[in-house]
Amino acid sequence: MAPQTIVELFWDRTGGTPTKSALRYKHDGAWTDISWAEYGSHVKAAAKGLLSLGFSAGDKMSLLSKNRPTWHIADMACLSIGGATAPVYTTNSPEQVAYIVAHSDSKVAVVEDMDQLEKVLKMQAELPKLEKVVVIAGYDGSADASLVMSWDDLLAAGKEVPDGTFDDARAGVGPSDLATFVYTSGTTGPPKAVMLTHANIWFTCESGRRMIAPADPANSRTISYLPLSHIAERMISHFLHIYYGSQTWFAESLDTLMNDLKEVKPTYFFAVPRVWEKFYAGIQGKLAAADPKDRKVKLALSAIAAGREVAKHEQAAVSAGKRLADAKVPLGLKLKHRVLDKLVLTKLREAIGLEQCELPLSAAAPLNPELIWFFHSIGVRIAEGYGQSEDNGPTTWNPIESVKIGSVGVPMPGVEVKIAADGEILARGENVSPGYYKDDVATAELIDSEGWMHSGDVGELDEHNYLKITDRKKDLIITAGGKNIAPQELENRIKFHELISQVVVIGDRRPFLTALITLDEEKAPSWGAARGIEGNLAAIAGHELTLKELEVWMDSINEKLAKVEGIKKFRVLERDFRQEDNEITPTLKVK
Repeated sequence: MAPQTIVELFWDRTGGTPTKSALRYKHDGAWTDISWAEYGSHVKAAAKGLLSLGFSAGDKMSLLSKNRPTWHIADMACLSIGGATAPVYTTNSPEQVAYIVAHSDSKVAVVEDMDQLEKVLKMQAELPKLEKVVVIAGYDGSADASLVMSWDDLLAAGKEVPDGTFDDARAGVGPSDLATFVYTSGTTGPPKAVMLTHANIWFTCESGRRMIAPADPANSRTISYLPLSHIAERMISHFLHIYYGSQTWFAESLDTLMNDLKEVKPTYFFAVPRVWEKFYAGIQGKLAAADPKDRKVKLALSAIAAGREVAKHEQAAVSAGKRLADAKVPLGLKLKHRVLDKLVLTKLREAIGLEQCELPLSAAAPLNPELIWFFHSIGVRIAEGYGQSEDNGPTTWNPIESVKIGSVGVPMPGVEVKIAADGEILARGENVSPGYYKDDVATAELIDSEGWMHSGDVGELDEHNYLKITDRKKDLIITAGGKNIAPQELENRIKFHELISQVVVIGDRRPFLTALITLDEEKAPSWGAARGIEGNLAAIAGHELTLKELEVWMDSINEKLAKVEGIKKFRVLERDFRQEDNEITPTLKVK
């Protein structure tokens, strides 16, 4: 019988390809492999450890750790015996951690180290249902032994549990069982717990295979670096990795991502817009810093220009309902591009570690179309998608063979999408969550009587069923004059300046629009130094040269907009937005 859950398929993988590498991580500076058989052995040992604690089907486990093999192992251990996981961002405060652990009714919490343990212990009085905390690494034995244990002690305790007990628990896991919670970012109050079942996860894997699968899934690889508490990262580097039988490599940190990418050379890669923006800024910064008369610089610019011309022909084909490969590229341009791609564009792709990437993916927030044009010009054909935690990640995605720039793709196989009378995007399918845990009112607002999930986003479908996002329904600005304005597109246009990191447009019930701007902490200092501006980011933000530069930039944007849509005033803030101040989410979106 074919597998019906990711748990069943996982155990098939461990037996079917036991010696094949599943996970790779850095240890003492060298990449270390964990085979599928070893992965399975670790999961079984951890699952038996959980069983030794009295953990059983239907119980909940919080998971508070950065990306590492043990995160995957702990998650699969919990799922394999019928439990449900509640992932927690490591950047969360003690109060935020306690809310999730308590709200999810977690019986066990697995934490990465002493720093994360301290968050739990600080709020222990508010966690009456928490029976055990397991520390993955660096536990010093200083806490109450009745509450806290090390990961190694968990594995040792599991040795006393018969294999048959584990096998029985594993056999009881079914498609309708709750698999995990995904806690929303909580931009308007406490986070809501999206419930996802094994059936939700399995459907998304099956649908993904038909839309965004690598050409050779079993020999493909990706890199894990975004928080696994985010559904997109978890689906791509964890669940789809199991489904494909591919490799997941772990970046040492977000700071080392660029170097790690050059070593990993992923064949499929997911990034949020902020990461793509940094890649773009890095390439453009190097070109801008070089001598424009230099032969190599001229050649690079010529190659990018040729790539853009090819991309225009490709987009014309897609707009006509065809594939990128069906583009009618003039022979002369085709030959020129082929030569320049080999001489120049390949090196640009190598510089960001994506020379072997056949599936460059983006989602979680809108990506500036101009930036997508640039990446298509250098041969990195970003396929943008759209979705949310409430439907297990993807609602729509751009097919890699027919990416339409400016859209977020077509409905995933098996998913229905329609636009409501007020412009809201509605979705229906087996990927849609049963609802929010302990929140029937919010669940009723999310899913209507016909099973349509109300996304809260506004958009439109074109003649070929490609979806374009206009804005978040709640973010639409209604000016004092009654004009409806979608701020996201405007913010994306403003952000395209090399100096700018984040933008927030304000104007609801006001006579005009104002923009709050933060500077890029990496680019601004060198930009300022080149112009004789001394001091920190705050000094650069307030300097007249900076303000003049951005005023000219704003004027250039306003020229292309209707008067009511233009930015009348702007203010440059003294620092960038920060996660620790609850200003941006862990996936770098402004709250």
